[in-house]
Amino acid sequence: MRTGFVVSEVGVGLRRNVTMTVAAIMNITISLTLLGTALMIRGGVDRLEHDLLNKIEVSVYLEKACGTPNAPANCLTPADRQQVQQTLQQLPQVKSVQYISASDAYQRFKDDFASEPDLVKLTPPDALPESFAVQLKDPHQFAVVQSAVGKAPGVESVADASTELKKLFSFLRNLQLGALLMAVILLASTCLLIYNTMRVAAFSRRRETGIMRLVGASDFYIQAPFVLEGTTAGVIGSLLAVGLLAGVKAFISNQLAYNVLRPFGSWGTYFGALPVVIIVGVVLSAIASFITLQRHLRV
Repeated sequence: MRTGFVVSEVGVGLRRNVTMTVAAIMNITISLTLLGTALMIRGGVDRLEHDLLNKIEVSVYLEKACGTPNAPANCLTPADRQQVQQTLQQLPQVKSVQYISASDAYQRFKDDFASEPDLVKLTPPDALPESFAVQLKDPHQFAVVQSAVGKAPGVESVADASTELKKLFSFLRNLQLGALLMAVILLASTCLLIYNTMRVAAFSRRRETGIMRLVGASDFYIQAPFVLEGTTAGVIGSLLAVGLLAGVKAFISNQLAYNVLRPFGSWGTYFGALPVVIIVGVVLSAIASFITLQRHLRV
């Protein structure tokens, strides 16, 4: 095969169908950018879920100690406290158990709400109960702690923040699915656009391809310039999408004020999405071009 001839034919084809080629490149760029954004969201959700769930502690709140003002009937005795702690420490799912006294809990409260002095001032020191902070080996096994000590003497309640976080993760995953669905629809539109571009190109050059077939050129030799045209559009669109994704990454990094959300704008999520974006853009364009030629490049 004469490589120079094939390359020159690719250039001729791109110039002849410049409007449709530009439209195809723009469509590829937009659809791949949405695909990459969906992949970045997925990567960010996975990392965020891993980071947050591993930091979550299950709080076992205890009743007021017996003998203190307003102590309930199910008041806490030293034996109850010791029994609850032993039960938690013996659970194989538990990684660590930390006792937090009422004074320690109040100090944590003041530290957490230091920016709201009025709230701290209105909260009496004995408003917060003593508790055990339980860290699990698997954060999803909250039910084990609940069933073990939820109804034990001296226990007021068992709380787990992961329930609320699941709502956040569900919203983010729905956002990812929405972006992914839009990307799939646009990729389908891109395939149709490439299909029409290659069909017009095959029709406009049917005389040249007819002559090439008469002189003994193979199907592969005849179709190669057309496939390369579609692939070139895919490559250009993929590179533009890579640049736009870098802009999306920079925008997310600049807009997110909370460090906990940094995974969405990290280089890890960006580079994790790039291989899929490039491969889909190039391969899909090549396949769409090849299938079109099988139907419309008949001489």
